[in-house]
Amino acid sequence: MTWRKTGVAEPTLPVGSLREVMVGSASVLLIRLPNGVRAVDALCPHLGGLLADGTLTGVRLKCPEHGAVFDVTNGSVAVDPFGIEPPEGGVDPIAAYPTRVEAGMVEVDLP
Repeated sequence: MTWRKTGVAEPTLPVGSLREVMVGSASVLLIRLPNGVRAVDALCPHLGGLLADGTLTGVRLKCPEHGAVFDVTNGSVAVDPFGIEPPEGGVDPIAAYPTRVEAGMVEVDLP
């Protein structure tokens, strides 16, 4: 595992918040859920929509560009904007990364 510092203190992420951060050369989206912090790719794989501008409902994050919905706990496609039932469809899942909190700071395990 390669744990990388995000520079984000866990208390600065209120529940329901989305925060895009650069971790090395990777753009990562941190999501604060009631049970902890999750991390996923910051861009929608469909047309590169900024997921930080999306809408979070529970564990589902809706892309602001075309309405694809992703499960932020594992990156899977929950709703394909073309009406195709996942796992088939025109939108790929997003990468989800393990997170941990060390000394109050959020860290992400990136490949």
